[in-house]
Amino acid sequence: MLTEALPDARPRTALLGVLAVCSAVGVGMVYFPQALLPYVAASLQVSPADAALVVTAPQAGYATGILTVVPLGDTGAQRRLLTILFSSVTICALTAAVAPSLPVLVLASFLMGCATVASPVIGPYVAGMTGSRRLGSMNSILLSVGIPGMIASRAVAGYLGQEYSWRYAYFGAAVLAALCAVVAWTRLPTPVSVEPVDFPRYLRRPLDQLRLRPGLRRSAFYQACSFAGFTGTWATLVLVLRDEFGLGAGALGWVSLVAIATMAVVPLIGRLVDRRSPDVVTSWILAGTCVAAVLMLGALLGGPVGLVLLVAGVLVLDVSMQSGMVANVTRMYRLAPRSRSAMNTAYMVCAYGAGSLGSWAAVRLYQALGWWAVPLFVATLAGAAAMVHTRRTKENEQ
Repeated sequence: MLTEALPDARPRTALLGVLAVCSAVGVGMVYFPQALLPYVAASLQVSPADAALVVTAPQAGYATGILTVVPLGDTGAQRRLLTILFSSVTICALTAAVAPSLPVLVLASFLMGCATVASPVIGPYVAGMTGSRRLGSMNSILLSVGIPGMIASRAVAGYLGQEYSWRYAYFGAAVLAALCAVVAWTRLPTPVSVEPVDFPRYLRRPLDQLRLRPGLRRSAFYQACSFAGFTGTWATLVLVLRDEFGLGAGALGWVSLVAIATMAVVPLIGRLVDRRSPDVVTSWILAGTCVAAVLMLGALLGGPVGLVLLVAGVLVLDVSMQSGMVANVTRMYRLAPRSRSAMNTAYMVCAYGAGSLGSWAAVRLYQALGWWAVPLFVATLAGAAAMVHTRRTKENEQ
């Protein structure tokens, strides 16, 4: 059973570092197959469209794992749960590395995705060791460490796929997952007590928490609006780079480097959340999202000026989205310490579901109306969140 730390309690630095690294590894496991698509297609002699299943399968598995595995974090058995998850990733990655055909690889990738939910399990676990006055700082550290995990996993996998074989990337993933399993079992403390697992009840808990807690609904709604605009922008960014600036898909990789700046800013936002409040910081973040939309609209000017404004807008949007996640998760974690994993499940399902819809809507808006419709879409979503935020800031979140 989870117990809340005293307000001034600080998790041990070494343990936090271990959990942060494990979280980053878990994040990277979902994204590294994106860099292997052409090599898988050539090796298994399938079309790129068929090979794309290797990318979508772990993402579908990740969504499945969020719904079915993450709620179990509230049992208090995180040490055992994380060990089982990373051990499962090891087995699935080894299976993928020796897969003789695409169906076997896709199945192994899906199952690996189901087990790569270490990050949403670790977040509530760290919150349980952290006083409520430092939740923002702890959340920002975990989030900022996950960003290089995502970037590095793609870069290393792409290098291994190009220079050696895509199978080496999966072998490497298996080694990292095995190390994390050993670390989780040997370094995480043994829980004082563990709740018995009533699986059907734990599957219902995220929906129950969403129904019972207005603060959770607010956090989920804010993040859904933010993430829908964010994914919609990135889904259409390659199109505007091509149509307005004549740049190829490779330019998207350079624009992605704005995430490095986000790594430096997000920890500062975490401290602001602790010093002020999630609601105060949310107001600033929603304003920043609107500023990002205006800057991105400058892409229509074309030329170097338009490109600079576009990249600046993407940077502000990325910082706003990631910072909003820190504020929203902190608000959520303060509601019910013993139900953090269930709340995190509901929150992530809302955010990622909205992100999928945002990508779909933004691409169609771009095709029908052009680039100007995408920043307007982002600003409209931020405006909707701002209206709710203004009306409900002082609402009792209990």
